[in-house]
Amino acid sequence: MLGNVLHLPLTFTEKKFHEWGKTFGDIVYIEIFRTPAIVLNSFEAARDLLDKRSAIYSDRPRLVLLMEMLRARTLVGLPYGDEFRKRRKWMFDAAGNKPTLRGYHDIQYREVRKLLHNLSQRPDQFSEHLHLYLAGMMLEITFGHPVKTLDDQLVRLAERAIYGINTAGRAGAVIVDFIPILRHIPCWLPGSFTRNAKVVRRHVEEYRDISYNAITSAMAAGVGEPCIYRSVLEQYGGGPTPAEADDIKGLAVDVYGAGVETSRATLSTFMLAMTRNREVQKKAQEELDRVVGRERLPNFSDRDSLPYVNALLEEVYRWNPTAPLLVPHRVTMDDRYREYDIPAGCMVIPNVWAMSRDAKYYPEPEEFRPERYLGVDTEAGDYLLPNNFAFGFGRRACPGQALADASVWLAIASTMALFDILKPLDESGKEYMPPAKFISAFASEPAPFGCRVVPRSNSAVAILDHLDVGFNNAA
Repeated sequence: MLGNVLHLPLTFTEKKFHEWGKTFGDIVYIEIFRTPAIVLNSFEAARDLLDKRSAIYSDRPRLVLLMEMLRARTLVGLPYGDEFRKRRKWMFDAAGNKPTLRGYHDIQYREVRKLLHNLSQRPDQFSEHLHLYLAGMMLEITFGHPVKTLDDQLVRLAERAIYGINTAGRAGAVIVDFIPILRHIPCWLPGSFTRNAKVVRRHVEEYRDISYNAITSAMAAGVGEPCIYRSVLEQYGGGPTPAEADDIKGLAVDVYGAGVETSRATLSTFMLAMTRNREVQKKAQEELDRVVGRERLPNFSDRDSLPYVNALLEEVYRWNPTAPLLVPHRVTMDDRYREYDIPAGCMVIPNVWAMSRDAKYYPEPEEFRPERYLGVDTEAGDYLLPNNFAFGFGRRACPGQALADASVWLAIASTMALFDILKPLDESGKEYMPPAKFISAFASEPAPFGCRVVPRSNSAVAILDHLDVGFNNAA
């Protein structure tokens, strides 16, 4: 009845799957309780099944905790069908097509200037500044709601809800997802996980309701700025049914969970990688100086002329994949692949972490080397950009990938243009190397670490002194 459950570690499951892949091949069959599952440890297998056969590999298993007990109603957890397609189109229209993305540039430029200002004023709080950069950008794009500090009510509500979801248990990997009757365990029993689920559900509903009511009230009063919520509500004439309103409220979780939490983990990984790899940072700064100069900040029109900076971002995606194990897919029909029979209803688990360690594409995978993407022979088959797997596969790939990628790129390029990111100092004043340690979670990020963020030149100081940040938004 337990299947392979007792063989699975409680943390860093992706690494155990990777070990099994070295022994049994890139496709590993397991049983979780009585549910059959296959783990895809290679990009080729994931592409063949989840991309090329997406018509039958785009469903989700029943995610009891996330969708029913917590009522997150997030796009990530929806079964494949009409509601999923509708919600995905909302997200793509808002964050995936080029004309819409260009419309966000002013917000992105303004928020990155605030990030740079905050880094110059309080460099030791770099983690909070990165958080504010992303939260400010995404909440304004989603709700038309400008954010000045992390004490903003909507930020606090969103953080509490998303933190609760992330810590309640990984979707598709908690016992109640496989034995749904356990959801009825009484809350009063000692150690009952249903008690925590009830608390998190209340936090999720509060965030969804307050953000939704703020937008509908502003629309009724004829005020407010254009935003994702407003554009969706206008499709219903501003008056959706209760069921339609419930779907729309799910956008609050979709955007913040995907656009802020995962991107924050990516930027934290960037900061750690630069702290540990000074020579990589210098090469990126030399390229920025050649292309952009030292008298202005980089912008999106510079991106195609900055191949090393782009390669650096790809290596950030690979070195610590933000989602090392994606939410499981579910195959809806019996299928055959290679010599394997895959039964309908089987869970399919893409192991992004294993793909990021594939020595075929990434020799010495623990080393941080952007050069691995430069000057490669694309015809030889040894070229794979991590963004091909870091954002998911097929019809389940992140519809907001373009917005998230652009926002992360802008922060990375702008930060390196003005600052050196240096090793921290110990009590005696000597530099030391922070370890490459990461937290095991759905959204993997570095364990807390220290670094020094200092302006890299007099021209950088001059730019910082004259930044137009709009208002002082100390984190």
